[in-house]
Amino acid sequence: MPQYAYRALTEAGERVAGEIEAGDRRGAIQRLQAQGLIPIEAQPAGRGALPGIEAPAGRPARSGGRQAAAVTVATRELATLIGAGETLESALALVAGELADRRLRAVFEGILNRVRTGASLSDAMAAEPRIFSRLYVGMVRAAEATGRLGEVLRELADLRERQEALRRQLTSALIYPTVLMLTAIGAVLVLLLYVVPQFTPVFAGHEDRLPPLTRFILDAAAWLRTHGPTVAVVLASLGLLWLLASQIGSLRLLGHRLTLRLWGIGTLARERATAEVCRGLATLLKGGLDLPSALLLMREMVSNLAIAEALGRAASAVRQGRRLSEALATEGILQPMGQKLLKTAEESGRLEPLSRYIAERFEQILATRMQRFVTLLEPLLVIGLGGMVGGIVIAILTAVLSVNELAF
Repeated sequence: MPQYAYRALTEAGERVAGEIEAGDRRGAIQRLQAQGLIPIEAQPAGRGALPGIEAPAGRPARSGGRQAAAVTVATRELATLIGAGETLESALALVAGELADRRLRAVFEGILNRVRTGASLSDAMAAEPRIFSRLYVGMVRAAEATGRLGEVLRELADLRERQEALRRQLTSALIYPTVLMLTAIGAVLVLLLYVVPQFTPVFAGHEDRLPPLTRFILDAAAWLRTHGPTVAVVLASLGLLWLLASQIGSLRLLGHRLTLRLWGIGTLARERATAEVCRGLATLLKGGLDLPSALLLMREMVSNLAIAEALGRAASAVRQGRRLSEALATEGILQPMGQKLLKTAEESGRLEPLSRYIAERFEQILATRMQRFVTLLEPLLVIGLGGMVGGIVIAILTAVLSVNELAF
């Protein structure tokens, strides 16, 4: 039986390489999947590895927003062309020619060249881990094995569009509250640093007779003028430390675990995880992947690292014979109602369609919660801004009137 050289990822995300006996390349990939590995490359031994094909050591760097949207559009066009009967090479050439982004065009031209030299589409895409995640490559590889490339590419495009729409929705919802908060902070700083000090000489000698609120504001303004630079440096340092800590995997994992335990925020995190996990299940199972491989690749979809880690453990449990619902219940990463619905879907034998329904339901719940949160937050911020600015102005005017009365 022929020997096939392979490179693959373990459940922990580590790269492994070796040789395996199989009748053909598809059989080699299936044997690797049966061993709990995610194949990256498999080809006849001695042929030599394709240049540049290497698994990323961890999560690949995410492309920017515009580039990610361009990849989604390119995926949709590729699916449409293949579905219309175009050959893979012809479809790749047409898509590459339509791309406006020079870097992305070069990426697709490189993929086309690799395909022309005999590489599969999934292997060619695996050479660009900054553009195509393990999830993307895994789905394409499964599509190649099942002969459903056009359909799976459409599923990928749909999935990316939903993720990008959710990201845009969250960003848009937070823009106005953020602007209001920054406006409030700026207005208070201007009053305390520039307006209030103009009145300080007027109150000289009468501090003990001023209203308590006025004395508090005068003291706050004096403290801020004295310690303001130090406070600014400390806040900038904390912000820099936060950015650095967010790049350290262990610290990010710790923060994401803490998020799941916080009251209120933890509930939202589990609801989002339920939507992400069920959407991933529906997409990957329809794409032809087996359940353990789908769970492993879903780690690329979820935003919480602690949940991604739990999905890896759940995949191991499923490979050992446990039911999916039991494995996920042990990890406790899903919202209770979503967990019950997923158990029902598994018991009914309709895991893929019902997972899609659960995902849509929880996506709607998240959208409603975000809308309610923003609707409540906006008036609270307006009232808070007006209260702070008005309180400072009233305190100063009251003090001025008090000083005038004392003069008589």
